Amino acid sequence: MTYTLTLSRWHKVAERLNAGSRERETRTLSALTGTAVSAWNKEGVEGKAAEVMEQAKADLGVIEAATAAVARIRSALALRNVELGISARLAEADAANRRAGLYRELLDKQRMDMVKPADMRHVPATVLADEPYSFGRRTASTITLAIADKTLLDELRAKLAREQARAHALLDEVADANREKLELELDSKLVEIAGLAA
Repeated sequence: MTYTLTLSRWHKVAERLNAGSRERETRTLSALTGTAVSAWNKEGVEGKAAEVMEQAKADLGVIEAATAAVARIRSALALRNVELGISARLAEADAANRRAGLYRELLDKQRMDMVKPADMRHVPATVLADEPYSFGRRTASTITLAIADKTLLDELRAKLAREQARAHALLDEVADANREKLELELDSKLVEIAGLAA
């Protein structure tokens, strides 16, 4: 059967086919390698074993068809993604998000108790007023320097806003591109597990 679906819908179909295939793999492995009976339960074993084998053979057919269909779907999606520039946009959006994450972290970690390097000369040599007396080893107080000046912090805020806007725009373009249609054939025995049965 031939279906014309959006790219995002084909992604969902591939996910469903993979899930259905894994379920059948588990069932088939269990049926063909783990079916057990007790020694006293001999009656009707041959008939039940034949039923289990028939179901396992049917499951194997679905698994084979599903894995082949997923490969075809992924190949077709990969080609269409290249044509539409989806992968390139996703890579750009990822890079923009990583840069934005760094800028956000740098800005978030600026604290009020940081001291500007120029103000260090005004800090007393012993800043121990808040430290409780201890019998243990004494550690020297440390001061975190505010290395980033206002100009750099303002620049980071501007870059953060720019990178976030760029990532959002790219991801919106990807979402729009994923609405494109793609026509593919699907084996009729896979229609139900693919979620396409009406």
